[in-house]
Amino acid sequence: MVTTIAVALVQVLVSAQQPCSIGARAHYGFLWPHRPSSWILVEGHAPAIELFAERKVSGAQHWHHDYAIPSYGLGVLYTGMANPDRIGAAVRVVPYLFLPFVQDDRHAFGLRVGWGVGYIAKPFERAENTKQIAIGSRINTAIQLMPEYRYRHHRVTLHAGIGIDHWSNGSVQLPNLGLNYLSVNAGMSYALEPPVEGSTLRPRSDEREPHLREWNIVGAFAVNETARPLSGQYGVVSLSGQRQWQVSSKSHLMAGVDLFNKGTLATVHPEMKERDRIEYTQLGVHGGYALGFGNGELFMHMGAYVYTPVEDEAPFFHRVGVRYRTGKHLIWNLSLKSHYAVADHWEFGVGYRWN
Repeated sequence: MVTTIAVALVQVLVSAQQPCSIGARAHYGFLWPHRPSSWILVEGHAPAIELFAERKVSGAQHWHHDYAIPSYGLGVLYTGMANPDRIGAAVRVVPYLFLPFVQDDRHAFGLRVGWGVGYIAKPFERAENTKQIAIGSRINTAIQLMPEYRYRHHRVTLHAGIGIDHWSNGSVQLPNLGLNYLSVNAGMSYALEPPVEGSTLRPRSDEREPHLREWNIVGAFAVNETARPLSGQYGVVSLSGQRQWQVSSKSHLMAGVDLFNKGTLATVHPEMKERDRIEYTQLGVHGGYALGFGNGELFMHMGAYVYTPVEDEAPFFHRVGVRYRTGKHLIWNLSLKSHYAVADHWEFGVGYRWN
């Protein structure tokens, strides 16, 4: 799977207009225990190595200029987490965007944001690895946030940053406290062809699309586990409808209504097992914000349960994810619903949109 992702991204990079850069980065950091119980996994500082390939966007679309000609790429990181017995090797393969806050012909400072696939060699095992209290599965999602400074000289670019990498399975399989690798890093990349200066790039059209005003409804599904490891995985379905307004070239606001139906309610409340599954349904409302990237967006919701048949883990819920629009009416969704910092379930979905 990792090979397939890498080959696909390289093909995209090679076929695009801007020159491709390849590079390597050395990390030095530690497992950051965001919960007191996670200290049991911390055994020292851990080096990591990362290989990456990236290129700048073509500049053909208006959103490319709204974000000061960002870069996109793929980063592959390997670390041992300084804990070979309980965690083992940790790998992540993350497609990412580098969004510059300040940029000129030589210098750039911005934020690298990535979301992809992670692997943990030694997850929780009831018989052999009970002290691995952070991750219950080998295959996970991986997220990276990294403020980064860049200095370019001709085809060579030097990189320095402070990053946090997070591994989690979204409560598909407990435990799911997650692993956080906090590191300082430095690296170098080389452009395979002379770079095109951002000041020479122009959109294909001087006319911008009118601000988005739409209704949309998205249905999604997933599986999750709650309460304790090995308590059982159950299906989850959700339906979310909202009104969305674009308020600037980058920003969107939204408000809507949600329906959730998840089988794990009966894990925490055994009396629910006697009820029909339709009676598990919860009703919520949400407000949200999104950053738009052409047909795609990165969004965040904050919501509250208006009705739930039994008490859930919290009265409020949160959602972070990405959506992509195709054609006139289709919208694709990948999001993670949580109660504060505790993952509840994924949402893999598709929806319909209209003005």
